[in-house]
Amino acid sequence: MDHAAKLRAMAAIVAWIGLLACVYGIAEDPQSQWDFRTYYQAVHSLAAGGTPYGPIHPHSALTGEGGFQYPPLTLFLFQWTLLFSLAGAKLIWLGAKLAAVGMLAWIWRRDFERVNLGWLVALFIALGFNAAVLRDLVSGNISTFEQLGLWFAFGLLVRERPYAAATVLACVAQFKLLPIAFLALIPLVRPRDGWKSFVAGGAVFSGLLMLNLEWSATLTHQYLSLFANDNLRMDERGIINPSSLSLFRDVLDLTSYAPGLPYNRVSGTIAYGIYLGMLGLMVSWVWLNRRAALRQAEPRLLVYLGCALFAIGMPRMKDYSYILMLVPALFVFRDLTRREIRTDYLLIGAGLMVFAQPQQTNIPGLTAFIYMLQAYLPLFMAGAVLVYVLGALERAAVASPDAGRRVSVPLGLPIAPPAHGAAARAP
Repeated sequence: MDHAAKLRAMAAIVAWIGLLACVYGIAEDPQSQWDFRTYYQAVHSLAAGGTPYGPIHPHSALTGEGGFQYPPLTLFLFQWTLLFSLAGAKLIWLGAKLAAVGMLAWIWRRDFERVNLGWLVALFIALGFNAAVLRDLVSGNISTFEQLGLWFAFGLLVRERPYAAATVLACVAQFKLLPIAFLALIPLVRPRDGWKSFVAGGAVFSGLLMLNLEWSATLTHQYLSLFANDNLRMDERGIINPSSLSLFRDVLDLTSYAPGLPYNRVSGTIAYGIYLGMLGLMVSWVWLNRRAALRQAEPRLLVYLGCALFAIGMPRMKDYSYILMLVPALFVFRDLTRREIRTDYLLIGAGLMVFAQPQQTNIPGLTAFIYMLQAYLPLFMAGAVLVYVLGALERAAVASPDAGRRVSVPLGLPIAPPAHGAAARAP
């Protein structure tokens, strides 16, 4: 083993020891996994004859009222917690999530990007997008399992099993509902016959939701009341919910400091609606003017495109939900290293030096600007990934010698020849 290989091995060992220490700290902290504690208390409340949608305070440091936020039938998946104490159930939940992370890495490596045990990849997966994976482990949310289901469905889709992918997506979306938007990937990846499986997935999703009403109309009504405007949990903002809707509300909230410009949430919602309309127009323009590039595109790039659109378009995108963007970003970083670095990228990197500035400054407006950059960095990164993937699709279409045929890109290889014109290396 040469000196460089020894250094890489030592770095990997140090990185994994650090990550294991983080996991141990999560397991030992009685206040951690507060979202799971909410699930635990909701199931026990239902078993005792109460409602699972009542106010729950799972963490002493959290403000406001928490509570179970998923459809009634999802409670059945937490019935196993009735057999254990809270401490025991939390350990089981954490262990299961670590196993899910391992399965995610296996799916990513099999169908999308090379994911190995090296220290760079390990730290990127753990710390990328404001440490989305670690945030999910700490909070105890279901997001890791949700992502496992989503990427399993994406894997089925790129392996040309659209009906199975649609069924899995319909089941995964029963919790947070918004992931059902990924059904739109099926006709994008399979433009000739994908609409059939798209409709089938929508039917499965709707049918499962209707079962909630059949099982308990009362609990279903209580669940629907969570979406009322007075539910402050639906207006979480900043680093814990760096979504586009939250960004618009935060930006317009700054107008409350200007005389004569009062703020209300409706203004932020209207701005978000305009943004969604513009995003829809952009997607329509790309579809109409780049249809050939999309039809030739390699399926995994279309999945990355869908992930980025989901991240920048959804009204609610919690910090741990950005696990979704890890693999698309990994593709971008690896592809960038194989291309000539333009001056533009260096200027952007230099511009990010603003993070070295203290958040509190005496320069008018700079404090708020730095806060926005820091809190909504995952959202901005998702937007950058979207732009890059669109360019990658265009470059792949131009480089393809056979128009009308999909470009098959080996994992980890550049999707186009280097900028100086040399041919791409063979695998």
